[in-house]
Amino acid sequence: MKPSLGILRFSHHFDLGRHRSGLKLQTRKSKLPCGFAALGIVIGLLAAAETAAIIQDNQSISDKQTPFAQVTPGRDFSFPQDHNIHADFQTEWWYVTANLLGEDGLTYGAQFTLFRNNLLVGGKPQPIFFAHVALTTPSEFFHAERFARADMGHGGIESEPWVAFLDHWQFKGTGKNPLPGSLSVIEKDFGYDLKLSKSPYFLQGENGFSKKNSDGSAASYYYSAPFIKLDGQIYFDGKSVKVTGDAWFDREWNSTAIIGGALGWDWLALHLDADTALMLYTVRSAGENYLSGTIMKASGQQRRLSAIDIHWRPLEWAEFNDRKYPIVWQLAIPSEDIELTITPINNNQFLDATTQYWEGAVKTSGSHSVRGYLELFGY
Repeated sequence: MKPSLGILRFSHHFDLGRHRSGLKLQTRKSKLPCGFAALGIVIGLLAAAETAAIIQDNQSISDKQTPFAQVTPGRDFSFPQDHNIHADFQTEWWYVTANLLGEDGLTYGAQFTLFRNNLLVGGKPQPIFFAHVALTTPSEFFHAERFARADMGHGGIESEPWVAFLDHWQFKGTGKNPLPGSLSVIEKDFGYDLKLSKSPYFLQGENGFSKKNSDGSAASYYYSAPFIKLDGQIYFDGKSVKVTGDAWFDREWNSTAIIGGALGWDWLALHLDADTALMLYTVRSAGENYLSGTIMKASGQQRRLSAIDIHWRPLEWAEFNDRKYPIVWQLAIPSEDIELTITPINNNQFLDATTQYWEGAVKTSGSHSVRGYLELFGY
């Protein structure tokens, strides 16, 4: 889950260089190039990669002013159409995380996220795409990000055969559907080629209407495919490792801006067993911590969880770029006989990118000894 927040900052230093046909941001420290001004508005949006708000000239666009469609309850989801672009909404993303077991006996993690945002240029939407990818090993963490304008043809969604791509980073489906499919990412220092199985889809929240605060004024349309089996290879340090594992596919779109106050979220996805998955999140905004979750069964059954069902608190923190992130957690859901301690497979899974956040593979001890993914933003 990547809820919509609206704050743009230009405090991160990076190199901007052309790589193939798109733009790639590298996280080496440097001064901004002199010709950067022409790209400033685009990079400003990219600096809020997880956001659905556009802030131009330090002015925020409120829900009343936005020209984009709004998320309301009662949507009728339609597949495979909803796997594709929703051009009348401001932002959306296609998101895959994977917990991997190597033939070497070690555990790994992989992430692929493609975002689409509408930037208002002259009062008209100008869509852009950007993507984050990452690979976690027990001792190393690799990540990269790329950007492309939609009208240049270097990033986007194609409906048949279905593919989500930015340059040569590709999530390819079968026919008109993302699953079964494949993920392919190759960078200089790391990469992966993974084959993904089918999975049932689950509408999160109230039949796909996923609230991000108590009154629902901030919300997204949200569905998940949490029961994906995978196999393939990962590449790092000049070697390849065969892997198998479990993956999770999330889709969200909205046009909601959450503005002001302390903004951020914690998101957790766990494969509790072959037939059970758990997703939960807390969104922090305007003095409110909104907690929600879902238990999903491979048979198609699901149960919504509210704040009274979930006891979730941080135990240990780690510092990255002068900010502390809660990377070890305790979780209890008594009604589901769940009591867990959640720890990273590698503490340093901090994406030191244009938008900085911690996201990575985790493992659990307690009532279940399983794997999953944790995302922490806004600390």
